[in-house]
This record gives sequence, C-alpha cells and structure tokens, in this order.
Amino acid sequence: MIEQRDDDVLTSEEMVLWRGFLAWNQAVLSDVARDLLTETGLSSAEFQILVRLSESATHGLEQRELAASLEWSPSRLSHQLSRMQTRGQITRDTQGPGHVVQIALTPRGHELVLSALHVHARAVRRSFLSSLTAGHRNALLELAEHTD
Repeated sequence: MIEQRDDDVLTSEEMVLWRGFLAWNQAVLSDVARDLLTETGLSSAEFQILVRLSESATHGLEQRELAASLEWSPSRLSHQLSRMQTRGQITRDTQGPGHVVQIALTPRGHELVLSALHVHARAVRRSFLSSLTAGHRNALLELAEHTD
C-alpha cells in the first residue's frame, strides 16, 4: 500500500477552489463559444486562429508559430487549417528549403474576424468580466502577470 503524506492530496478548501475554477472556466468558455458560433458561424477554434493571424503585422504566421501560440498539437492545427482553407478563411503556402508553411488570412477571413470581434467582446464582458469585482480583477491581473 502506498503511504500518502498530507501534501499529496488537496485539502477540502483547495478542492473546492479547484473544482470551482474548472466549472467557472468551462461555463465562461462555453458561453463565449456559443455566442460566437450563433452570431458569426465561427467556431472558437476558427476565431482563435483568425485573431492571431489578424494581430500579426503581415496577417500571416508560420504554421509552427501558430501551433505554439495556441498550444495545439501540429496534427490538430493541420486538420483545423484544412477546414478553414476549404471555407476560404486562410491560405497555406509552403516556402523555402525547410518547407516552412506560411498561413495567411484571406479577405474573407479578415472580414469574418472583424465582424466577430464585437461579438467576442460582448460575450466576454457578459460571461466573464461582469461577475468580477474590482478586487477580483486586480487579483486576476496579478495572476496573469505571473503566468507564462
């Protein structure tokens, strides 16, 4: 039998905090994703990719940079990009001797992300920010500064 130390398991308070965080996180993410899909037709995954591309000075990124910024596996990203390319949201171009794959927004992708930004902002404000007190916001900002 494995002997457990007190620090091997979460305390009751820690478990309540952890489970509460998970439930809150899932509820917020689901609400925002639902609003995006309902009002724009974009999935959360599509929106995340389109936003990252639109924030780039060239409206494009190398596929490996995009995967790293999303913290997705190369396979997951490749499948998602194939769907988005079929829908005319992005282009993929292989360049150079290292076969670097460059992902870029199409005009349609740019229009879609611009139209979705206000939907996203409204959903985040309603589902996330509206429930925070000034103290909550300050605590979360402090945590965000130390999270990498």
